[in-house]
Amino acid sequence: MNLLTHVRRLRRENSGAALVEFTILAPLLLSLMCGLAEFGQLLRQYHVMEKGVRDAARYLAAVPVNPACTGVTDPAGYTWANAKAEAQNLAVFGSTTGTTPLVRTWTSTATVTVDDGTCLANPRPNGLPLAKITVTASAPYAGIGMLGYLGFGAPTLTVSHQELKVF
Repeated sequence: MNLLTHVRRLRRENSGAALVEFTILAPLLLSLMCGLAEFGQLLRQYHVMEKGVRDAARYLAAVPVNPACTGVTDPAGYTWANAKAEAQNLAVFGSTTGTTPLVRTWTSTATVTVDDGTCLANPRPNGLPLAKITVTASAPYAGIGMLGYLGFGAPTLTVSHQELKVF
């Protein structure tokens, strides 16, 4: 038997074709699966941050004290600064006292900013201006490592929510 006969017989043989095809496609399928997991993790972290910021803005819209633009004095012992600090804790930790962060890489309340300087005219008879409260937060994405493996840095997620404080 010569070499040419062996090559012709090998061309007709297909018993290892599935293994070869899987070997070629396995890295692609594995990358696709890891990419989907990474994207799901990114969406989960964004949603957790968005919920925290939304809760903080709603908390500030409902506290009994008023922002500076209204001109209304605060009750004794509880100030707008206290309410803002509690709202920052609520955004990051999920409670006003602050214990365990909701997101592993989002541990600082300094990343949560509260803008209460926008006052809108009030059409109601009491005439007090309406404070537009905007809560914004940024945190680095805590991924599963797929972006780093591909050579990308961790993106920074930024979320914002506005509430109107009506008196």
